[in-house]
Amino acid sequence: MDVLTDDHEREEAVRKWWHEYWKPLTLGVVIALGGLLGWRQFQAYQLEQHQQEAYAVFQVQMQLQQQGVNAVPQAEAYMQEHQDIFGAVLALDTAAVQILAHDYEGALESVEFAKQHGGELIAPSASLTEARLYAQTGKPAEAERVLNSIKDGAYAPEAAEVRGDIALAAGDRAGAKKNYQEAIDLLIARKVQVSPVLQMKFDNVIAAGDTPAFKQAAAAVDALTATGENSAQQ
Repeated sequence: MDVLTDDHEREEAVRKWWHEYWKPLTLGVVIALGGLLGWRQFQAYQLEQHQQEAYAVFQVQMQLQQQGVNAVPQAEAYMQEHQDIFGAVLALDTAAVQILAHDYEGALESVEFAKQHGGELIAPSASLTEARLYAQTGKPAEAERVLNSIKDGAYAPEAAEVRGDIALAAGDRAGAKKNYQEAIDLLIARKVQVSPVLQMKFDNVIAAGDTPAFKQAAAAVDALTATGENSAQQ
């Protein structure tokens, strides 16, 4: 099983966001981060300085998008000159490109750079990617160690999903189902959309008679809608 199947989709979401929002740099940079490896995890982080640095990151990101691994040397050169949040953002983009090229060792190095230089904003997302990489390369114990290091509860659904991936890779379908269900429950409780990828993973391990993920998500939406209607009537 490919633990990293949804990372490309996450990366595309990050790229789309950045492409749309780099233009207001002259008014102050707003960078929404989170997701290489998740879709909902964009967190607003406002920077009022370093417009030139932010634009430089955007330029290298476009090179990575257009040239793939051929642009990794340029990205790494920028990272070495900017061992800060800008370099950390670019390191996650670089890791995504390396993952697509199956350069998992290089991706781990990029992720480690992001963890070291991105601070609390970047570290959880970088750790999730690191855990996925360890799971992908047959190192479940290392993956679990990294997941346990994530203290920010906001990332609990993603951590549970990765644990499900690890269990499934080990042939433990019951463990995978348990962890995927935990991830779904956490997302529903937080009124966050359950990604199609997670739904697919869960539905792949359920038994006859179990409620598929899409039905759980639909029921949650119906309940939320009913609550809103009742509140409006009162």
